[in-house]
Amino acid sequence: MKVPGIVIAVYGLVVLITAIISYLTAGSVSFLIAGSAFGVGLVCSGLGVLKRKELGFVFAPVLTVLVTAFFAYRSTRTGEFMPSGLVAVLSLVTLFLYFLPRGKKDL
Repeated sequence: MKVPGIVIAVYGLVVLITAIISYLTAGSVSFLIAGSAFGVGLVCSGLGVLKRKELGFVFAPVLTVLVTAFFAYRSTRTGEFMPSGLVAVLSLVTLFLYFLPRGKKDL
């Protein structure tokens, strides 16, 4: 399961980098804490998917759904698209790519 693991790990890095950039530009400590926790969790679960560990397969979609819900809520609460709305949209794209059917070659 190379592609889903890579997608989740890269997405985790994007969430982590977005959290750091948000903290540096806007000083949002809550975004830094939540983004860092979710980012590290997603990177670890992506690596778990790559190594075919069962917990990776469980936590990758669960964390992605939680990130989507958290940042969509935050975006609607503040009324701003950047950065919360962008992360929510990226979460939906990641879920789509994670569950996208693939051929046997990827297994």
